[in-house]
Amino acid sequence: MPAIDEAHERYDFLDWLRVIAIFVLFFFHTGMIFVGWGWHVTNNETIPALAWPMDIAHRLRMPLLFVIAGAGMAFALRRRSAGQFARERTVKLLIPLVIGMFLIVPPQIYFERLLAGQWHGGYLAFYATRVLQFRPYPAGDFSWHHLWFIAYLYIYVLLLLPLMLWWKRVTWRPTPGPWLFLLGIPLGINEACLKSVFPEAHTLVNDWYIFNHYLLLTTYGYLLASMPGAWKWFADVRRWSLGAGSAVLGFLIWALIAGVVPHDSVADHVGANVFTWLWMMVFLGYGYRYLSFANPLLAWARDASYPVYILHQTVIVAMGYVVIQEPWSPWTKYVTVLLSSMAICVFLYAAIVRRWSFLRFAFGMKVSAQRQPSSTALPSGSAVDDIH
Repeated sequence: MPAIDEAHERYDFLDWLRVIAIFVLFFFHTGMIFVGWGWHVTNNETIPALAWPMDIAHRLRMPLLFVIAGAGMAFALRRRSAGQFARERTVKLLIPLVIGMFLIVPPQIYFERLLAGQWHGGYLAFYATRVLQFRPYPAGDFSWHHLWFIAYLYIYVLLLLPLMLWWKRVTWRPTPGPWLFLLGIPLGINEACLKSVFPEAHTLVNDWYIFNHYLLLTTYGYLLASMPGAWKWFADVRRWSLGAGSAVLGFLIWALIAGVVPHDSVADHVGANVFTWLWMMVFLGYGYRYLSFANPLLAWARDASYPVYILHQTVIVAMGYVVIQEPWSPWTKYVTVLLSSMAICVFLYAAIVRRWSFLRFAFGMKVSAQRQPSSTALPSGSAVDDIH
């Protein structure tokens, strides 16, 4: 791969990875209906073949988004003051979060209550008498559900901003090297120490295992983006990362099935996070090597990805509520929910959200769709410095 001047490099590969990660969320959240883990709507008959892929995807999908979001913070602060950065993140994160909690998430709770027999009226009556009580879910009917990602990321922005500003003034930068393989260990220690005391909840309060987990990954993304040569180093060692990540995955699956490593043991926690980080390195390395290009599809998808993320779970829950009541096989239901929810989200974005300025604002998009010339270094047309 030819040498690239990092000062003038576009980071399209991170945009591609973000788009792919959000695309995978459709498969994951549709799968939640059919694995019997307990979700907002669930099918009576499960699909056992989904269990392992879902478990693996759970360890990879959100970590990648948080790493990319951390990198986006570093890119954004290159061209913005602290005040500009904080105001921009408030518009892109806090406002869509609040609007989403009032308009996007309540239908999910409504369909869940209908399916469980906890509500029997129409949606408007449910909204007025239940949602507007502002009692937190699950006891009540007010929540951020999948928008927890946005809430946590906004808190991370506020927490990390002083450290990021300090790091900008520091002239020394670490050199990428084999020590980067070890970054999964702090993740594993965090899980081993905190998961049993503070299980995953996404409620912000008393959610210390998850809060620290994604704070670390966001910080990793920021440091990598500010470390000269880091992306190229990941590309250079991508085969080693793939080999190590595959070996750890294979060993963990065998050990858990054989009972050699008990579920939720310290070895399970540390091993799972080593696996997670090795595969972050795989994605970043292969992404940098093979996805460092732009085309019209990426230009469209980088704008669509954030609104589609905000919409996707509500659409999946609504479609799931309808489809699981049909006398079809579980796989037929899965494919129906998957494809229909993808199509509906794309339609809602393309036909409605992107065409109206107030909706663009509500979904965290730039109100103006005009873009800067693509030849500019780190252009505003590239979503990389606007990764949420």
